[in-house]
Amino acid sequence: MSSCCVAFFKRSYATKTKLTTIFNEDVRQMVSREEIKPRKHPGRCNLNARPFPEDLTNAVLKTIKGGQLKNIMSDSQLLLNYLHSRHSPVEQSEIMEKKQQSRVELEKKYYSENMDEERQIKFEKFINNRVERLVAQRTYNWKPIDYSNKHVCHQYLLSRIAPEYNVIKTIFSELQQRDPNFSPQSLFDFGSGIGTVTLNAKNIWENSLKEYYCVDTSSTMNDLAKLLLQEGNPNNENILPKGLFYRQFLPASPNLKFDLVVSAYSLFELPDIKNRFETLLNLWNKTKKYIVLVEMGTRAGFNLINEARDLLLEISSQNNTKSHVFSPCPHEHSCPRYDTDDTPCNFEVSYYTPRIAQQSVIKREHFSYVIIKKGERPKTDEQWPRIVRPVLVRSKHSICRMCTSSGKLQEIIFTASKNGKIPYWCARSSKWGDRLPIVIKEEEEEEKEKEKSEQN
Repeated sequence: MSSCCVAFFKRSYATKTKLTTIFNEDVRQMVSREEIKPRKHPGRCNLNARPFPEDLTNAVLKTIKGGQLKNIMSDSQLLLNYLHSRHSPVEQSEIMEKKQQSRVELEKKYYSENMDEERQIKFEKFINNRVERLVAQRTYNWKPIDYSNKHVCHQYLLSRIAPEYNVIKTIFSELQQRDPNFSPQSLFDFGSGIGTVTLNAKNIWENSLKEYYCVDTSSTMNDLAKLLLQEGNPNNENILPKGLFYRQFLPASPNLKFDLVVSAYSLFELPDIKNRFETLLNLWNKTKKYIVLVEMGTRAGFNLINEARDLLLEISSQNNTKSHVFSPCPHEHSCPRYDTDDTPCNFEVSYYTPRIAQQSVIKREHFSYVIIKKGERPKTDEQWPRIVRPVLVRSKHSICRMCTSSGKLQEIIFTASKNGKIPYWCARSSKWGDRLPIVIKEEEEEEKEKEKSEQN
């Protein structure tokens, strides 16, 4: 009996997402008419480094007596290192879980059968002691920083005034640029510290602001912030902005509302998630228009910002109140950076250090932040994608890694031939943290993967 061999060919197809970009026509026309240069397109948010204000440098020097400066500068670097390595407090539930895991681990290692009652009691005592020591070794020992200590406040002032001032300036400048009609009459600054929020708000919205409500539990820090506004001279009461208040506690009245509510570098000082949630809810209830939250751009800092973002959006959803993320996210989905590779979504600002006992140099600071605006997202908001990593500028092409309005991370290679000269140069001149004036379209297409041969 002869055998018959038949070959079947099977084509396999895979679905591939094709990304196309649509450049904003208004921006294209503005560049074409030479009204703006590509490097000045309206999505630019990252400010160039500028010398630290001379009057603020002088105020810092007057605030800190010259003889103490050397010691404070030395100690301020230690404080800065500690701040950069800081983690949020460990929750009690996590500690209990670690204790249980350690107990199981130790009992498995040391338990022996047929122990009499006396040995059993000694064994339990031994295990309990070892569990406590083991958990202490494996658990981050969070402590609040004692800002009632004047020396610590001065350390913080020297180490943090320049980076915090420039971070807040960058965030407020974007807010002003994108919402030029926003003229806040009232500011609420939670954890006001050395006063960088008030300093920047005064510079940008001085004509409209009538109330600056600053809350910090440390009266020493409040005095220091006020002295900086007085240019280091406690007799300069007349140069303080009108409507400036310093308090150590949140206002009791639930009816007080403010156009702009800010919490900058303060969430780390709250002892647990319950306190953070209660504080954030309190701040949200005091928000009339915008709430701004800022922390260091470390993994721990970003986690606090992401936690707060999710909480405030969830509160809005449950209460059926409209709100949306104004910046940096062009969406209200979960953070794709956190979901995809568990790395912090942070940004970078360059700044000059003040001329204090040394030459001014350029440094860089990473920060994580979120701005949430009450009210529905305007239909005119095109939700331009945000560049979330440095732009890779290469020969005849540039690579932008962006967070999009669909809540995804997308990488797009821009070339003059494929995208056009104006979009190419706009992308090439953009920086980490900028928005690109484009809309990204995703199209599913089938591509032939390979041919398979099956023989029977």
